[in-house]
Amino acid sequence: MRKLLTALFTFGVIFISAGQSLNQYKYILIPETYEFTGEVDQYRLNSMTKFLFEKEGFNTLMKTEDKPADLKQNPCLGITTKLENNSGIFVTKLVLKLEDCYGNVVFTSKEGRSREKDFEVAFQEALREAFESIKKLDYLYDSSASISANIPQPKQVEIEEEPEAEEEVEEDIQEIIEEESEIILEEDTESYESEEGVNRYRYAGKIYSLNETEEGYGLYQENASEPIAILIETEGGKSFIYNSLTNQGIAYFDSQDNLIVEYFSRQENKKVLVKYELVD
Repeated sequence: MRKLLTALFTFGVIFISAGQSLNQYKYILIPETYEFTGEVDQYRLNSMTKFLFEKEGFNTLMKTEDKPADLKQNPCLGITTKLENNSGIFVTKLVLKLEDCYGNVVFTSKEGRSREKDFEVAFQEALREAFESIKKLDYLYDSSASISANIPQPKQVEIEEEPEAEEEVEEDIQEIIEEESEIILEEDTESYESEEGVNRYRYAGKIYSLNETEEGYGLYQENASEPIAILIETEGGKSFIYNSLTNQGIAYFDSQDNLIVEYFSRQENKKVLVKYELVD
């Protein structure tokens, strides 16, 4: 019991110090491709990173997007996401890192792990576990603490495991975090829904709605509380990164405002084009 309290106290101190450090950054910059992946948004890691940060109240930008005026003037308002792949033969391992405008690592998450055999499932599970470190930060941007490009480089803050914490202590903490994350997920999925300006589409005899979000759109089947896919804006809104539970590709609107989705089907081993027709 004493070790459990010691571990909880230590983790709490670490999370608080890291949270205070990140509060001075206004933007999270996310690359469209990580160093260990060979394709844009491979395994949906990049879009999932954006989604998870948005859920925790961070203002995110894909690195290819046009930067806001304040970020252009002061690049140190933003920090860049990095994913470190430490995977072995049997276990997928990811560590989430954040780098400041000087290239210094200012945040390192705990290592997320997965023993799933499917690469996409494994990488996503490991990312979600690594992201538990972010959830505990209680991030809130503090403009009075913002970093300017001409001040000394900030000190690195890392999330490290408590050496004296035993395996059962970590499991207890993980169970608590998982319970909290389920509650957060149920609450935050509602943020994708919008009562106004919702376009309706028909595909395969079913009705879908396209709800605008800060990063693009959420595609919902009628009466569903969670999106079946998310569309992340690129190229100034001319096209979108399309991500569903089973497929990833691109999406865009045709001249009649129908939603067109293109992706490569591994099961059919061919390119698939889906047309969601706008309902008048």
